Amino acid sequence: MFSAATSRRSRLAYSTLALLLAGAAGAINATSFFAFGQHITHMTGHVTAVGEAVASGQWGDALTAGQMVFAFVVGAVTATALLDASRHRTRGRHAAALLVEVVTLGGVGLWVHEHPDANESTLMWGLAFAMGLQNALVTRVSGAVVRTTHLTGVLTDIGIQLVRMVVWVRDGARERGLRGIWHKVLDLPSAEQFERTRLHLGLALAFLTGSILGTGLYLRYGASAMALPCVVLVVVMALDISPAGSRAPAASL
Repeated sequence: MFSAATSRRSRLAYSTLALLLAGAAGAINATSFFAFGQHITHMTGHVTAVGEAVASGQWGDALTAGQMVFAFVVGAVTATALLDASRHRTRGRHAAALLVEVVTLGGVGLWVHEHPDANESTLMWGLAFAMGLQNALVTRVSGAVVRTTHLTGVLTDIGIQLVRMVVWVRDGARERGLRGIWHKVLDLPSAEQFERTRLHLGLALAFLTGSILGTGLYLRYGASAMALPCVVLVVVMALDISPAGSRAPAASL
């Protein structure tokens, strides 16, 4: 997942960033569903909706779904431009993109809190924009390995890696019998070749945890639940701006 030149501290920083953002995305997705009746963090369904609407001649519905996809792409473009503009900084390289996401999510949450019956399409555009921005940010940081706004690829990789883990443990049995199996199992939590697997398992759990917390907070506090992902993003910003953030190699961007 990471190059050999990437320090352990940098790998930990990237993993922490990805896990926190996956949790935020899960909370946003859950909150969006309860507020607007749509999951917002992944675009597959919206692209499908465009195709269905075009095929059935429902041009208004096609335009609505297409606008969601467009907003997501604009978010990705925005994040990439901000990252390129800040790539020479020693710290805070992600802060500008994260700040835009916080302001966008906070604005949507505040508007829905003040207008609880509002179901304006522009609010969903804002959420789609924020998720496109976040997805592009993590994609650039991880070298196109990690996505935090959807889990299809993550779950696929987990399935593939689980088989590789079983094969790895089985090879231990061939080498040293039961003792070999035992040593291989003990080595699983630290084996370098399964670092990506552990991260993907963490991403799935973080997204699920965010979904649970987002749902619980929305059912109890309404649109104020959007404060949760905003707080998480502010924490990520603080980590990025801190002296520790300067240790991450700029080449990842």
